[in-house]
Amino acid sequence: MLVLARPRVPGFGRLLVAMALTAVLGACGASRSDGAAARPSGPGIARDLRNISFDPAPLYRQMGMIAQGLPFPIVGRVAFLGGRTADSTHVAVALSFSVTALSFTREADNRFRANYTVGMTFDRGGERVHVVDATEAIVVGTYRETSRIDESVLFQELVDLAPGRYTMSLAVRDVGSQRSVQEQVEFVVPALLDGTISSPIPVNEAVSRLSRETIPEFLTSPRATVVFGRDSAIAMYIESYGDDAGPLELLVRSEAGRVLWTQSAPIEQRNGMSSGVVQVPIGRLGIGVSQLSFTRAGGRDTTSAYVFVGFGEDLPVARFEDMLAFLRYFATPARIQRLRETADGERPAAWATFLRETDSIPATAEHEDLREYFGRLMRTNARFREEGVPGWMSDRGKVFIVLGDPDQILEPSFSDFQRGRQQLWEYRDRGLQLVFYDETGTGRWRMTQTSEVRFESELRRKLR
Repeated sequence: MLVLARPRVPGFGRLLVAMALTAVLGACGASRSDGAAARPSGPGIARDLRNISFDPAPLYRQMGMIAQGLPFPIVGRVAFLGGRTADSTHVAVALSFSVTALSFTREADNRFRANYTVGMTFDRGGERVHVVDATEAIVVGTYRETSRIDESVLFQELVDLAPGRYTMSLAVRDVGSQRSVQEQVEFVVPALLDGTISSPIPVNEAVSRLSRETIPEFLTSPRATVVFGRDSAIAMYIESYGDDAGPLELLVRSEAGRVLWTQSAPIEQRNGMSSGVVQVPIGRLGIGVSQLSFTRAGGRDTTSAYVFVGFGEDLPVARFEDMLAFLRYFATPARIQRLRETADGERPAAWATFLRETDSIPATAEHEDLREYFGRLMRTNARFREEGVPGWMSDRGKVFIVLGDPDQILEPSFSDFQRGRQQLWEYRDRGLQLVFYDETGTGRWRMTQTSEVRFESELRRKLR
């Protein structure tokens, strides 16, 4: 699938490039032991089931990312590499957002163009030290390309800053619609001296630096696209500084903090630094969130990145436990419990088995049943919005997910917000009638006890 990108990195120039990414987004957020990046609260945090939604922004923010949801969803990262001198650090800012966030207009040659602006200001101690003001254009050949959710725009900027604490104010605006997103990020720019390590950066391509005098050349993957069953590895660019830089040690932890894997991560040494791309096998990572930590052998400096391994292109971005919650109306409790009890390192194999066992059309590469299920789940969230409860967890929502639209909805004549309103949903082929009532008049519909028993019977029958 096509991703349009305009990298603003010296060495790559300002060229329009294409690269393969995915709409089911994995991500990593760079953090340092010295607190150089926005510090994530960490994976494995307990979450209220009522707060689980299809918006990946909260998960990305937990992983230390720049992230906002609708109406202008955006994901980004800040990373740090050694500059030419001890008092200068390269700060890489990378942003990714969907093509559908932009407004396209047809040009005379029947191509379609969208313009957007990116503004960044970097303040230190109340003083403005750097400003980025860019206007960019995306041009595609067909109207269909303007509405594909699997296309993303990549914007990348490299700024030199002195070590210290900064506030970055970010604004991205679609020129055609005036839709915009604004974010403010605080971070500490580290002094990357001899004995230290750069941020681990997920990349689509990278050229290893020959020395600190050269400009970094890489194309970031801000969302760190990783899809289980499709990708074999995730590429991480890393640098280590000093004549005795030597090899790095890589340690992978699960979202619960358990060690999954350790290995030496040798990178090439030259001219007072080491640099290279480390390929991390997806099979070594658990589904969901993992933490990659790089440490110098015998050294004390450690840098980390949170990596997300997705479930598939048509499935939501979710932690492993959250995905199991979403599947409550798709698979039996026993089957979901087996997945829940699977050890971190065995989750990829267990998920592959689950997909194989629940695919009614195994001859195709796509899991049509899951795609249809999650499509209905997303429609449910939009259709049944109830105060304090996501649509998929409401009584009417779960009936719609399991049984679909009723043949008929009967509702006696009541005024809006009147207590005691009722709805009757009729499924004629099943000989089933379900009654919902609004006891408080606030629009929170509940099934009657008798209807609940009948629905649970239908659910068990369907899951079998």
